[in-house]
Amino acid sequence: MDLPSRPLVTLALMAYNQEQMIEGAVGGALAQTYSPLEILISDDCSTDRAFECAAAAVDDYEGPHQLRLNRNPHNLGLIGHVNALFEMARGEIVVLAAGDDVSLPERVVRIVEAFR
Repeated sequence: MDLPSRPLVTLALMAYNQEQMIEGAVGGALAQTYSPLEILISDDCSTDRAFECAAAAVDDYEGPHQLRLNRNPHNLGLIGHVNALFEMARGEIVVLAAGDDVSLPERVVRIVEAFR
């Protein structure tokens, strides 16, 4: 794969009924040291407050990363949600994370290094 020196990466954080854990996952995503980074937070029509909690966690975000929130109007299921995220992603590399994954700040950096 021939990548530019700093390819745009999409960190796609997918959630479903993870109200209790989503804040930590969003915090880990926002703390990533890699740039340029698009963070795509997507909720698969949760029946709890996962989407509202994710939205509150990014409400005052003014950091360097591009940020997009998505809420599916109906539940797509795991594979449908993953496929939808890949269609929404703008990055040349897409990193998937679940709503209960608390990522260390170097997660995306290390994944990009693996493509080199």
